[in-house]
Amino acid sequence: MELSRRFRALKLWLSLRYHGVAAFRQSIAKDLAQARRLANAIAREPLLELVAPVELSAVCFRYRGNSGISEQELNDFNLALLQRVVARGRVYLSNASLHGKFCLRACIVNHRTKDADVDSVIPEVLAAARELR
Repeated sequence: MELSRRFRALKLWLSLRYHGVAAFRQSIAKDLAQARRLANAIAREPLLELVAPVELSAVCFRYRGNSGISEQELNDFNLALLQRVVARGRVYLSNASLHGKFCLRACIVNHRTKDADVDSVIPEVLAAARELR
């Protein structure tokens, strides 16, 4: 991490001094737990699939819908789905491509994120998918 120019480390140093290392550890642990919470909920939803194991706070998943859809059609649908979810303005997801699969990507890094925020992701994705079908 480049910290020598413009004293970029000041914000980090002040935060560590004010809040303490334990607060940062607790915040990161909460983010990781919320990512696992989302991954577990996705695993229980038959219309969605996890595309990668959740090792940090990023959760890559996609809508798989019903069988009989080509991989390209599925990728195209998930791109349109991402755009619809973001346009709805209730949750924000980004994207990733993993092994040729276009994925929706939720990355939980805000210390203000609540379990209710995480729990709203799947209903929003499914509602946006219904709008597209």
